Amino acid sequence: MNKVAIYVVVSVLIGIVVGAGIGWYLKPAERVEVPSGLQGEVKIGWIDALSGSGAFWAEELLACAEVAVEEVNDYLNKTGAGWWIKLYVEDSQLKPEIALDKLKSLHAQGIEIVTGIGFSADLKAMMQYANTNHILLLAGGNSYELAVEDDYIFRVLPNSTTSAYCLTALYRYFGIEHVIFVWRGDAYADSLEQATEALCEEYGISFDPAIRYNPEAAEFSGEAATLNSKVQDAIAQYGADKVAWTILCFEEGKAFFDALKPYHPENWGIRLLSTGGLCLMDWVTEPAYAELYTQLSSTASDFRPTVSLRTQKVIEKVKAKIGREPDIYGLIGYDEIWILALALQAAGKYDADAVKAQLPTVFENYASIIGWAPLNKYGDKAAVTFGLYRVMKVDDTYKWARVGTYDLLTDTVNWLSEPEVIS
Repeated sequence: MNKVAIYVVVSVLIGIVVGAGIGWYLKPAERVEVPSGLQGEVKIGWIDALSGSGAFWAEELLACAEVAVEEVNDYLNKTGAGWWIKLYVEDSQLKPEIALDKLKSLHAQGIEIVTGIGFSADLKAMMQYANTNHILLLAGGNSYELAVEDDYIFRVLPNSTTSAYCLTALYRYFGIEHVIFVWRGDAYADSLEQATEALCEEYGISFDPAIRYNPEAAEFSGEAATLNSKVQDAIAQYGADKVAWTILCFEEGKAFFDALKPYHPENWGIRLLSTGGLCLMDWVTEPAYAELYTQLSSTASDFRPTVSLRTQKVIEKVKAKIGREPDIYGLIGYDEIWILALALQAAGKYDADAVKAQLPTVFENYASIIGWAPLNKYGDKAAVTFGLYRVMKVDDTYKWARVGTYDLLTDTVNWLSEPEVIS
Protein backbone atom coordinates (compact mmCIF):
# COMPACT_ATOMS: atom_id res chain seq x y z
CA MET A 1 0.00 0.00 0.00
CA ASN A 2 1.31 3.41 -0.87
CA LYS A 3 1.78 6.34 1.47
CA VAL A 4 -1.43 8.06 0.40
CA ALA A 5 -3.45 5.02 1.41
CA ILE A 6 -2.59 5.30 5.05
CA TYR A 7 -3.69 8.93 5.09
CA VAL A 8 -7.11 7.77 3.97
CA VAL A 9 -7.31 4.97 6.52
CA VAL A 10 -6.29 7.30 9.32
CA SER A 11 -8.62 10.05 8.12
CA VAL A 12 -11.62 7.72 8.08
CA LEU A 13 -10.73 6.44 11.54
CA ILE A 14 -10.23 9.96 12.85
CA GLY A 15 -13.65 11.00 11.63
CA ILE A 16 -15.32 8.30 13.69
CA VAL A 17 -13.32 9.11 16.82
CA VAL A 18 -13.97 12.84 16.53
CA GLY A 19 -17.67 12.01 16.57
CA ALA A 20 -17.08 10.19 19.86
CA GLY A 21 -15.63 13.36 21.37
CA ILE A 22 -12.05 12.15 21.64
CA GLY A 23 -10.61 14.92 19.52
CA TRP A 24 -8.12 13.69 16.91
CA TYR A 25 -6.41 15.73 14.25
CA LEU A 26 -4.87 14.67 10.96
CA LYS A 27 -3.98 16.30 7.67
CA PRO A 28 -6.72 16.12 4.99
CA ALA A 29 -6.25 13.37 2.42
CA GLU A 30 -7.69 12.46 -0.93
CA ARG A 31 -10.03 9.47 -1.18
CA VAL A 32 -8.70 6.23 -2.58
CA GLU A 33 -9.83 2.64 -2.23
CA VAL A 34 -8.09 0.78 0.59
CA PRO A 35 -7.72 -3.01 0.36
CA SER A 36 -8.91 -5.17 3.24
CA GLY A 37 -7.72 -8.68 4.04
CA LEU A 38 -7.97 -8.65 7.83
CA GLN A 39 -10.64 -11.03 9.09
CA GLY A 40 -11.86 -12.13 12.51
CA GLU A 41 -9.71 -11.99 15.64
CA VAL A 42 -6.37 -10.21 15.20
CA LYS A 43 -3.95 -11.35 17.88
CA ILE A 44 -1.70 -8.78 19.56
CA GLY A 45 0.75 -10.04 22.16
CA TRP A 46 1.27 -7.97 25.32
CA ILE A 47 4.23 -8.53 27.66
CA ASP A 48 5.06 -6.54 30.78
CA ALA A 49 5.91 -6.81 34.47
CA LEU A 50 2.48 -7.28 36.03
CA SER A 51 4.23 -8.58 39.14
CA GLY A 52 7.55 -7.59 40.68
CA SER A 53 9.10 -4.14 41.04
CA GLY A 54 7.59 -2.87 37.79
CA ALA A 55 3.96 -3.76 38.54
CA PHE A 56 2.95 -0.16 39.34
CA TRP A 57 3.54 0.94 35.75
CA ALA A 58 2.55 -2.33 34.09
CA GLU A 59 -0.91 -2.13 35.67
CA GLU A 60 -1.34 1.39 34.26
CA LEU A 61 0.03 0.40 30.86
CA LEU A 62 -2.36 -2.53 30.52
CA ALA A 63 -5.35 -0.49 31.68
CA CYS A 64 -4.62 2.20 29.08
CA ALA A 65 -4.15 -0.46 26.40
CA GLU A 66 -7.50 -2.01 27.32
CA VAL A 67 -9.23 1.37 26.97
CA ALA A 68 -7.74 1.70 23.48
CA VAL A 69 -8.76 -1.86 22.52
CA GLU A 70 -12.34 -1.06 23.53
CA GLU A 71 -12.32 2.08 21.37
CA VAL A 72 -10.68 0.42 18.38
CA ASN A 73 -13.03 -2.57 18.45
CA ASP A 74 -16.06 -0.34 18.85
CA TYR A 75 -15.02 1.59 15.74
CA LEU A 76 -14.28 -1.60 13.77
CA ASN A 77 -17.65 -3.07 14.74
CA LYS A 78 -19.58 0.07 13.78
CA THR A 79 -17.88 0.21 10.39
CA GLY A 80 -18.32 -3.49 9.66
CA ALA A 81 -14.59 -4.00 9.25
CA GLY A 82 -14.86 -7.73 9.85
CA TRP A 83 -11.92 -7.87 12.25
CA TRP A 84 -11.13 -6.96 15.82
CA ILE A 85 -8.15 -6.88 18.16
CA LYS A 86 -7.61 -9.23 21.08
CA LEU A 87 -4.71 -8.84 23.52
CA TYR A 88 -2.86 -11.95 24.65
CA VAL A 89 -1.39 -10.82 27.97
CA GLU A 90 1.76 -12.25 29.57
CA ASP A 91 3.58 -11.30 32.80
CA SER A 92 7.37 -10.95 32.52
CA GLN A 93 7.81 -10.32 36.28
CA LEU A 94 10.52 -7.87 35.15
CA LYS A 95 12.83 -10.85 34.67
CA PRO A 96 14.45 -10.79 31.22
CA GLU A 97 14.66 -14.57 30.87
CA ILE A 98 10.93 -14.86 31.54
CA ALA A 99 10.18 -12.04 29.10
CA LEU A 100 11.99 -13.96 26.37
CA ASP A 101 10.13 -17.17 27.23
CA LYS A 102 6.84 -15.31 27.02
CA LEU A 103 7.75 -13.93 23.60
CA LYS A 104 8.58 -17.42 22.36
CA SER A 105 5.28 -18.71 23.73
CA LEU A 106 3.32 -15.99 21.93
CA HIS A 107 5.23 -16.67 18.72
CA ALA A 108 4.33 -20.35 18.99
CA GLN A 109 0.67 -19.25 18.96
CA GLY A 110 1.19 -17.49 15.65
CA ILE A 111 1.54 -14.02 17.14
CA GLU A 112 4.06 -11.82 15.34
CA ILE A 113 3.07 -8.39 16.68
CA VAL A 114 3.76 -7.70 20.37
CA THR A 115 3.43 -4.57 22.48
CA GLY A 116 3.46 -3.44 26.12
CA ILE A 117 7.14 -4.02 27.02
CA GLY A 118 7.53 -1.08 29.37
CA PHE A 119 11.00 -2.00 30.64
CA SER A 120 14.31 -1.97 28.81
CA ALA A 121 15.64 -5.06 30.56
CA ASP A 122 12.77 -7.12 29.12
CA LEU A 123 13.11 -5.51 25.70
CA LYS A 124 16.85 -6.17 25.56
CA ALA A 125 16.26 -9.87 26.22
CA MET A 126 13.69 -10.11 23.42
CA MET A 127 15.39 -8.12 20.66
CA GLN A 128 17.54 -10.79 19.03
CA TYR A 129 14.73 -13.33 18.90
CA ALA A 130 12.33 -10.71 17.52
CA ASN A 131 14.73 -9.59 14.81
CA THR A 132 15.64 -13.14 13.82
CA ASN A 133 12.01 -14.24 13.58
CA HIS A 134 10.57 -11.00 12.16
CA ILE A 135 8.37 -10.27 15.19
CA LEU A 136 7.33 -6.63 15.42
CA LEU A 137 7.79 -5.12 18.90
CA LEU A 138 6.18 -1.78 19.74
CA ALA A 139 7.66 -0.98 23.13
CA GLY A 140 7.99 1.58 25.89
CA GLY A 141 11.40 0.49 27.23
CA ASN A 142 13.68 3.32 26.18
CA SER A 143 17.33 2.51 26.95
CA TYR A 144 19.48 4.31 24.38
CA GLU A 145 21.75 1.28 24.00
CA LEU A 146 18.82 -0.48 22.31
CA ALA A 147 18.57 2.14 19.56
CA VAL A 148 19.29 0.20 16.36
CA GLU A 149 18.51 1.20 12.79
CA ASP A 150 16.26 -0.91 10.56
CA ASP A 151 15.28 -3.55 13.13
CA TYR A 152 11.88 -4.84 14.25
CA ILE A 153 11.73 -2.71 17.41
CA PHE A 154 9.86 0.61 17.51
CA ARG A 155 9.48 2.70 20.66
CA VAL A 156 6.75 5.12 21.66
CA LEU A 157 9.07 7.10 23.95
CA PRO A 158 12.31 8.95 23.19
CA ASN A 159 15.39 6.97 24.22
CA SER A 160 17.03 7.56 27.59
CA THR A 161 19.64 10.06 26.39
CA THR A 162 16.87 12.67 26.65
CA SER A 163 16.60 12.00 30.40
CA ALA A 164 20.35 12.47 30.73
CA TYR A 165 20.09 15.88 29.06
CA CYS A 166 17.34 16.85 31.50
CA LEU A 167 19.36 15.72 34.53
CA THR A 168 22.49 17.57 33.48
CA ALA A 169 20.44 20.69 32.75
CA LEU A 170 19.23 20.57 36.36
CA TYR A 171 22.78 20.08 37.63
CA ARG A 172 23.88 23.14 35.69
CA TYR A 173 20.88 25.22 36.70
CA PHE A 174 21.54 24.64 40.42
CA GLY A 175 25.30 25.16 40.11
CA ILE A 176 26.20 21.58 40.99
CA GLU A 177 29.89 20.73 40.73
CA HIS A 178 29.82 17.12 42.00
CA VAL A 179 27.20 14.39 41.44
CA ILE A 180 26.86 11.14 43.40
CA PHE A 181 24.97 8.64 41.25
CA VAL A 182 23.00 5.64 42.56
CA TRP A 183 21.13 3.28 40.21
CA ARG A 184 19.44 -0.08 39.89
CA GLY A 185 21.46 -2.55 37.83
CA ASP A 186 19.39 -3.03 34.69
CA ALA A 187 19.49 -2.06 31.02
CA TYR A 188 17.49 1.14 31.46
CA ALA A 189 19.40 2.55 34.43
CA ASP A 190 22.80 1.40 33.12
CA SER A 191 22.28 3.28 29.88
CA LEU A 192 21.07 6.41 31.64
CA GLU A 193 24.02 6.34 34.03
CA GLN A 194 26.45 6.08 31.12
CA ALA A 195 24.78 8.90 29.18
CA THR A 196 24.67 11.16 32.24
CA GLU A 197 28.30 10.50 33.07
CA ALA A 198 29.33 11.40 29.52
CA LEU A 199 27.36 14.65 29.59
CA CYS A 200 28.74 15.59 33.01
CA GLU A 201 32.25 15.13 31.63
CA GLU A 202 31.33 17.37 28.69
CA TYR A 203 30.05 20.09 31.02
CA GLY A 204 32.90 19.82 33.53
CA ILE A 205 30.82 18.36 36.37
CA SER A 206 32.58 15.85 38.62
CA PHE A 207 30.68 12.55 38.47
CA ASP A 208 30.91 9.68 40.95
CA PRO A 209 29.26 6.43 39.73
CA ALA A 210 28.87 5.55 43.38
CA ILE A 211 26.48 2.63 43.71
CA ARG A 212 25.06 0.18 41.18
CA TYR A 213 22.75 -2.00 43.24
CA ASN A 214 20.89 -5.27 42.75
CA PRO A 215 17.21 -4.37 42.20
CA GLU A 216 16.17 -7.77 43.54
CA ALA A 217 17.78 -7.11 46.94
CA ALA A 218 15.50 -7.05 49.98
CA GLU A 219 17.45 -4.43 51.95
CA PHE A 220 20.14 -1.83 51.29
CA SER A 221 21.96 -1.15 54.56
CA GLY A 222 25.39 -1.55 52.96
CA GLU A 223 24.53 0.75 50.08
CA ALA A 224 23.10 3.34 52.48
CA ALA A 225 26.30 3.37 54.53
CA THR A 226 28.39 3.78 51.37
CA LEU A 227 26.22 6.64 50.13
CA ASN A 228 26.41 8.46 53.46
CA SER A 229 30.20 8.17 53.47
CA LYS A 230 30.49 9.49 49.93
CA VAL A 231 28.14 12.37 50.72
CA GLN A 232 30.19 13.44 53.74
CA ASP A 233 33.43 13.33 51.70
CA ALA A 234 31.87 15.34 48.88
CA ILE A 235 30.50 17.99 51.23
CA ALA A 236 33.93 18.38 52.80
CA GLN A 237 35.52 18.88 49.37
CA TYR A 238 32.90 20.91 47.47
CA GLY A 239 30.46 22.32 50.02
CA ALA A 240 26.88 21.10 50.41
CA ASP A 241 25.45 23.66 47.97
CA LYS A 242 27.64 22.31 45.17
CA VAL A 243 26.77 18.62 45.65
CA ALA A 244 23.77 16.63 44.38
CA TRP A 245 22.82 12.97 44.44
CA THR A 246 20.68 11.10 41.97
CA ILE A 247 18.91 7.77 42.40
CA LEU A 248 17.31 5.73 39.61
CA CYS A 249 14.90 3.32 41.29
CA PHE A 250 11.50 1.68 41.02
CA GLU A 251 9.47 0.18 43.88
CA GLU A 252 12.64 -1.00 45.64
CA GLY A 253 13.40 2.67 46.29
CA LYS A 254 11.12 2.36 49.30
CA ALA A 255 13.54 -0.09 50.94
CA PHE A 256 16.51 2.09 49.92
CA PHE A 257 15.02 5.13 51.68
CA ASP A 258 14.25 3.00 54.74
CA ALA A 259 17.94 2.09 54.90
CA LEU A 260 18.94 5.78 54.61
CA LYS A 261 16.85 7.02 57.54
CA PRO A 262 19.45 6.31 60.28
CA TYR A 263 21.87 8.64 58.46
CA HIS A 264 19.37 11.54 58.47
CA PRO A 265 19.74 12.56 54.82
CA GLU A 266 17.45 15.51 55.53
CA ASN A 267 20.46 17.06 57.29
CA TRP A 268 22.93 16.54 54.45
CA GLY A 269 22.00 19.87 52.89
CA ILE A 270 22.58 18.63 49.33
CA ARG A 271 20.06 18.37 46.51
CA LEU A 272 18.34 15.20 45.34
CA LEU A 273 17.83 15.46 41.57
CA SER A 274 16.25 12.45 39.91
CA THR A 275 14.41 11.27 36.83
CA GLY A 276 12.20 8.40 35.78
CA GLY A 277 11.14 5.75 38.28
CA LEU A 278 11.10 7.76 41.51
CA CYS A 279 9.06 10.54 39.95
CA LEU A 280 5.28 10.47 40.58
CA MET A 281 5.43 7.21 42.55
CA ASP A 282 2.54 6.79 45.01
CA TRP A 283 4.75 5.51 47.81
CA VAL A 284 6.74 8.75 47.85
CA THR A 285 3.59 10.59 49.00
CA GLU A 286 3.04 8.23 51.94
CA PRO A 287 3.68 10.29 55.12
CA ALA A 288 6.64 8.19 56.30
CA TYR A 289 8.49 8.91 53.04
CA ALA A 290 7.00 12.25 52.02
CA GLU A 291 8.13 13.93 55.24
CA LEU A 292 11.68 12.90 54.44
CA TYR A 293 11.48 13.53 50.71
CA THR A 294 10.20 17.08 51.09
CA GLN A 295 13.25 17.92 53.23
CA LEU A 296 15.77 16.76 50.62
CA SER A 297 15.74 19.83 48.33
CA SER A 298 14.44 17.45 45.69
CA THR A 299 13.35 17.93 42.10
CA ALA A 300 12.22 14.96 40.01
CA SER A 301 11.79 14.93 36.25
CA ASP A 302 9.85 12.79 33.84
CA PHE A 303 8.44 12.84 30.33
CA ARG A 304 5.52 15.24 30.30
CA PRO A 305 2.37 14.32 28.40
CA THR A 306 0.53 17.02 26.52
CA VAL A 307 -2.69 17.21 28.55
CA SER A 308 -5.52 17.57 26.03
CA LEU A 309 -9.22 16.82 26.30
CA ARG A 310 -8.52 13.40 24.78
CA THR A 311 -5.76 12.73 27.33
CA GLN A 312 -8.06 13.67 30.18
CA LYS A 313 -10.84 11.41 28.92
CA VAL A 314 -8.46 8.45 28.85
CA ILE A 315 -7.11 9.31 32.29
CA GLU A 316 -10.66 9.33 33.69
CA LYS A 317 -11.44 5.94 32.12
CA VAL A 318 -8.26 4.40 33.52
CA LYS A 319 -8.82 5.89 36.97
CA ALA A 320 -12.23 4.20 37.01
CA LYS A 321 -10.47 0.89 36.25
CA ILE A 322 -7.53 0.97 38.69
CA GLY A 323 -8.35 3.75 41.15
CA ARG A 324 -5.54 6.15 40.21
CA GLU A 325 -4.47 8.37 37.36
CA PRO A 326 -1.91 6.90 34.94
CA ASP A 327 1.33 8.72 34.27
CA ILE A 328 3.10 8.82 30.93
CA TYR A 329 4.44 5.28 31.29
CA GLY A 330 0.85 4.07 31.43
CA LEU A 331 -0.61 6.42 28.83
CA ILE A 332 1.74 5.09 26.16
CA GLY A 333 -0.24 1.83 26.26
CA TYR A 334 -3.14 3.69 24.68
CA ASP A 335 -0.87 5.00 21.92
CA GLU A 336 0.59 1.55 21.29
CA ILE A 337 -2.80 0.03 20.50
CA TRP A 338 -4.03 2.85 18.27
CA ILE A 339 -0.73 2.99 16.39
CA LEU A 340 -0.89 -0.75 15.71
CA ALA A 341 -4.55 -0.56 14.69
CA LEU A 342 -3.80 2.20 12.20
CA ALA A 343 -0.78 0.36 10.81
CA LEU A 344 -2.71 -2.91 10.52
CA GLN A 345 -5.55 -1.19 8.69
CA ALA A 346 -3.08 0.46 6.34
CA ALA A 347 -1.19 -2.78 5.71
CA GLY A 348 -4.45 -4.61 5.04
CA LYS A 349 -3.12 -7.88 6.43
CA TYR A 350 -1.63 -9.48 9.54
CA ASP A 351 2.03 -9.47 8.59
CA ALA A 352 4.83 -8.01 10.72
CA ASP A 353 6.82 -6.75 7.74
CA ALA A 354 3.80 -5.08 6.16
CA VAL A 355 2.79 -3.42 9.43
CA LYS A 356 6.38 -2.38 10.13
CA ALA A 357 6.52 -0.60 6.77
CA GLN A 358 3.53 1.56 7.76
CA LEU A 359 4.73 2.63 11.22
CA PRO A 360 6.87 5.68 10.25
CA THR A 361 3.93 7.24 8.40
CA VAL A 362 1.53 6.44 11.23
CA PHE A 363 3.82 8.09 13.78
CA GLU A 364 4.18 11.13 11.55
CA ASN A 365 0.42 11.61 11.29
CA TYR A 366 -0.95 10.23 14.55
CA ALA A 367 -1.88 12.77 17.26
CA SER A 368 -0.30 10.93 20.19
CA ILE A 369 -1.97 11.12 23.58
CA ILE A 370 1.36 12.18 25.13
CA GLY A 371 2.27 14.72 22.44
CA TRP A 372 3.13 14.45 18.77
CA ALA A 373 6.58 13.53 17.50
CA PRO A 374 7.80 11.53 14.49
CA LEU A 375 10.19 8.60 14.61
CA ASN A 376 13.93 9.13 14.44
CA LYS A 377 16.25 6.92 12.39
CA TYR A 378 16.30 4.27 15.13
CA GLY A 379 12.53 3.83 15.21
CA ASP A 380 12.24 5.77 18.49
CA LYS A 381 10.00 8.73 19.12
CA ALA A 382 11.92 12.00 18.72
CA ALA A 383 12.24 15.11 20.95
CA VAL A 384 10.26 15.66 24.12
CA THR A 385 9.41 18.08 26.94
CA PHE A 386 9.95 17.03 30.55
CA GLY A 387 7.90 17.94 33.58
CA LEU A 388 9.69 18.93 36.80
CA TYR A 389 7.99 17.77 39.99
CA ARG A 390 8.15 18.10 43.76
CA VAL A 391 6.11 16.71 46.65
CA MET A 392 3.98 19.26 48.53
CA LYS A 393 1.74 19.10 51.58
CA VAL A 394 -1.82 20.01 50.63
CA ASP A 395 -4.12 20.27 53.67
CA ASP A 396 -3.26 17.09 55.57
CA THR A 397 -1.94 14.97 52.70
CA TYR A 398 1.11 14.95 50.46
CA LYS A 399 0.72 15.38 46.71
CA TRP A 400 2.95 15.46 43.65
CA ALA A 401 2.95 18.85 41.95
CA ARG A 402 4.38 20.02 38.65
CA VAL A 403 6.66 22.98 39.30
CA GLY A 404 8.37 23.47 35.95
CA THR A 405 9.44 22.07 32.60
CA TYR A 406 12.59 21.24 30.69
CA ASP A 407 12.58 21.79 26.93
CA LEU A 408 14.96 19.46 25.15
CA LEU A 409 14.98 21.44 21.91
CA THR A 410 16.13 24.65 23.62
CA ASP A 411 17.95 23.00 26.56
CA THR A 412 16.19 25.30 29.02
CA VAL A 413 14.71 24.88 32.51
CA ASN A 414 11.52 26.88 33.11
CA TRP A 415 9.58 27.26 36.37
CA LEU A 416 5.83 27.69 36.73
CA SER A 417 4.56 30.74 38.58
CA GLU A 418 2.40 28.46 40.74
CA PRO A 419 2.71 24.69 41.36
CA GLU A 420 0.13 22.47 39.64
CA VAL A 421 -1.02 19.69 41.97
CA ILE A 422 -1.47 16.58 39.86
CA SER A 423 -2.17 13.74 42.29
